[in-house]
Amino acid sequence: MRTMAYIKGHWEWIACQAGIITLVNLVLLTSTPLAKTLGEIFYLDLLVLCVAGAGYSFHFRRVNKTYGKVGQTMAAGQDPGWLFKQLSDAGEDSVPGISLMHELLIYERKSFSQKENDYRQRMNDLKDYLTQSVHDLKVNLSVCEMAVNRLENETEIANKLLFQIEQMKFRINQALFITRANHYSEDVVSGNVELGNIVKEAISANAEFFINKGIGIQNKLRPYHFISDKKWVHYIIVQILNNSSKYTGQDGEITIFSREDERGYHLHLRDNGIGIPAEELGRVFDKGFTGTNGRSSTKSTGMGMYYAKKMADTLGIGLQVHSKQGEYTEFILSFYKLSDYIKRQRY
Repeated sequence: MRTMAYIKGHWEWIACQAGIITLVNLVLLTSTPLAKTLGEIFYLDLLVLCVAGAGYSFHFRRVNKTYGKVGQTMAAGQDPGWLFKQLSDAGEDSVPGISLMHELLIYERKSFSQKENDYRQRMNDLKDYLTQSVHDLKVNLSVCEMAVNRLENETEIANKLLFQIEQMKFRINQALFITRANHYSEDVVSGNVELGNIVKEAISANAEFFINKGIGIQNKLRPYHFISDKKWVHYIIVQILNNSSKYTGQDGEITIFSREDERGYHLHLRDNGIGIPAEELGRVFDKGFTGTNGRSSTKSTGMGMYYAKKMADTLGIGLQVHSKQGEYTEFILSFYKLSDYIKRQRY
């Protein structure tokens, strides 16, 4: 607290005391016995001013010290509730304004907690509604798929319809995972994961897209077991492969291989597609970012890779992308060994 701020905050008391001193001086000066003792009146004024100054100085230091602690707590991002408890135990909560600040903090926390609970309830209601709606749509799509399979004499039309159905199914599954991703703290279950099986399932999930464009898959993956959440690792790899299918041309190729070093096991997913411009490479995982390729060649939402990165970070999995425009794009998933994982979490 600055001195001028303190004076402005206590100007009523300062003016009141100045008025009392002035009144006393006037009474003394108009009193006949003391009319000629100006020296004694000035001496008395000096004593009063010294005592008042000492009182204000002590009060200012006390207030400044307490307010300084409050300021340091806020600057450090610490819990103010703990500070107010410490001040109360030390008897410093009697400083003007501290008790009021504490009461305001309690009120704000209660208000925020109520708003948070209301928001959580609305989000849970929305999640339940979206989940049920998406499951209903999947049933409708299954019926459509059965009907399309019966079109014996219209093979070309049937194939086009099946491709569209697969795209809708993929987007519906993506919507389900995105809904879960916003509640990932409640939806992450760790278990033993065999990476080779996950990759095969992810390839199958995108099979219709690969077949439609004649994209070949070179799978050179070595077996690897680790502890993580199977469905989210599957989601991340599915998103990467789907992204590759969009930006790899007709009769293109996707190569899947792995390498291992002292830090961990690294899964490489590389396509020979159109690549990513160098100036856009650092924004691949940004929310809603579609880039030049997404705007020109496909109807991209820019959300798939954002959530893939979000869940990779949640699971402690490294996710990087390298690319050269017109030649290739390569995503690297790094499953760190325990010692390096702990080091990454610490720093």
